[in-house]
Amino acid sequence: MLRVRFELPRKSFVISIDLQVPTGKTYCLYGPSAAGKSSILAAIAGFERGYSTGYVDLDGRVLVDTSTQPQIDIPVWRRQMAYLEQSARLFPHLTVEQNLLYGASHLSRSEFVNFVDELGLKDYLNFHPSQLSGGLIQRVALGRSLATRPAVLLLDEPFSALDWNSRHSLQDLLLRLRHRFLLTMVLVTHQLTEAQRLADQIVLVDQGQILQIGTPTELMETPTSWRAAQLLGYRHLLPASGQKAYAIHTDRIVLGDAPNLGPTARGKVAEIIWYEGQQRARVELNSPWQETVEMSLSARDNVQPGDLLALTFVRPPLFPLTEEIKSNYGTHT
Repeated sequence: MLRVRFELPRKSFVISIDLQVPTGKTYCLYGPSAAGKSSILAAIAGFERGYSTGYVDLDGRVLVDTSTQPQIDIPVWRRQMAYLEQSARLFPHLTVEQNLLYGASHLSRSEFVNFVDELGLKDYLNFHPSQLSGGLIQRVALGRSLATRPAVLLLDEPFSALDWNSRHSLQDLLLRLRHRFLLTMVLVTHQLTEAQRLADQIVLVDQGQILQIGTPTELMETPTSWRAAQLLGYRHLLPASGQKAYAIHTDRIVLGDAPNLGPTARGKVAEIIWYEGQQRARVELNSPWQETVEMSLSARDNVQPGDLLALTFVRPPLFPLTEEIKSNYGTHT
């Protein structure tokens, strides 16, 4: 179990974290840019100092404790953690094999060969980093990190600079290896799809604060605030009774009347657009909402501009329509 509790002042806010990551689980710190996610990861690793209060322990071994005299602050290299970021730092003068052996010198030759096979690198052992693609460089860097057999793997957006195919391939590799090595992982990303694919639990972080923690399903179905809902891709608010509003997500709208699933509406298709390989319809809703919403379409939905549709909003979360929400979202709510 990794336990983390600290406050860390930043320029415009204070990062305040209280988090427990069970052994063998993957937790993802997800949120907008400059929310404090990378600072949290760096503080866990030991790269970030300046706690106003701080406590970190790993399986009962205290790594940081600012309440003691003298204070406890175990150096980075003794924390049993591996840290992988976007810009992998391989030794440029060494081959792939030599880079891997830098962390895997304790492995027997047969263990090393099996490890290289798992990484998909057996055809690249004699290559130097300058001869590799970005995806392969990250694959080698991930392998070198895992070869040290860390208790915790810390990942700071390691795949964000890669193309879709490389990113997807490395996500697959990470999913396989985490079970193979029983890894405890903390991942930072600003890509919701990556968080949902890799994480057992997603930690929503905004302005240094944890807004909500839950499984991908729990968060999507029950965001606890409008801000959390926005981070999860909810884009529309539709007024409900009693000064409340439904939060509407593009992927949680279906064609047809299904009042057992949620509120229903009628509207006219204004246009069809494409988004990340998927068709979406922009639908102008009829009274009482007079709002335009986007909805994802399945491959079998035959929808054209000008069509009149019946829609169902699937179990939308309901939030109090506060003045802050009105001012942030717009006066039309």
